Amino acid sequence: MKRTSSIIFLFIVIIVISFLSCKTKSISVKVLKPAEIYVPSNIKTLAVVNRSLPAKGNGNQFNNVVEGIISGEGLFVDREASQRTVNGLADGLQNSPRFSITVLDGLNLRGTGTAKFPAPLPWQQVSQICRDYSADALILLETFDSNTSRRYGSQQKTIKEDNKDVTYTEYNATIDISINAGWRIYDPKNQKIVDQNVFTDRKAWNRNGRTKTEAQNNLPKQAYAVKDAGYYAGKRYAVRISPNWIWVSRHYFVKGNDDFKNAKYKADAKQWQDAADIWKRYVNDPDIKIAGRACYNMALASEIFGKFDVALDWAQKAYADYRLKDARQYINILENRIRDAERLDRQMND
Repeated sequence: MKRTSSIIFLFIVIIVISFLSCKTKSISVKVLKPAEIYVPSNIKTLAVVNRSLPAKGNGNQFNNVVEGIISGEGLFVDREASQRTVNGLADGLQNSPRFSITVLDGLNLRGTGTAKFPAPLPWQQVSQICRDYSADALILLETFDSNTSRRYGSQQKTIKEDNKDVTYTEYNATIDISINAGWRIYDPKNQKIVDQNVFTDRKAWNRNGRTKTEAQNNLPKQAYAVKDAGYYAGKRYAVRISPNWIWVSRHYFVKGNDDFKNAKYKADAKQWQDAADIWKRYVNDPDIKIAGRACYNMALASEIFGKFDVALDWAQKAYADYRLKDARQYINILENRIRDAERLDRQMND
């Protein structure tokens, strides 16, 4: 009898969990995030140049060669990696809703070859470059430096061999590349440096093996890792200066009554207006659970329509009038979206 009661209780728990997990449906929504760094809205076309290499005759050229030999990166790896950083920036802006960009590979601008910023490029030269290449602004990679670290470890693993548990040691190796990239954005129209910053971005690779040597050999070559990390650093700077599209998760309620089920099919078919028309019928329903869920779903539909203030009103109604707990977090999300929309408007339309 006790065993039967336990089974019945477990069955009830499973039913309750299943019911709770099925009352909502998750969806992915594409959201335009504002840039971290403000670039005046008059700037639409960009030219980018690698200025991080040392000038000829500069003692830093020799120092960089020696450093490459000592670090194990090989000759001129930072040179190639810095160019990959510029390419990463350009590729990162290919789908930008705001900028178009040109990489000026043939333009030979030299800097210090160290982590120290060179003197800013003269404005007359900046203006000439922008005129020659029909650009509103010039981006220079002014400094570039990479640092490499390695880590090793091990752990005990168990596998089945001939129906027996066999314990062995699995070794792991990690190579961690840190890229320090110094950028300047020159605005020739206003003769202003819009941004001057050094950003540190990291990329790591982890590999396993039956021996430490095998794990180490499974790692990518250091030269490849540095260049790939440089490319990643360039793409990260693209995200910092340009609005970019990201996917975020949202959910809405599919349980309530038969009409909620019908609205779900409309939403599945991306017929959000039809779904909203159904939900709106129930925003003042006597059943506060149904009313709260209807208001919440109206908030989501309004967000998808780009009406963030309306969405916030619906979410606040769901929480304040019907005590729908899910709406509390959604209110915070929508408040952030409203702030982001204001920033986007300044970045795109000032």
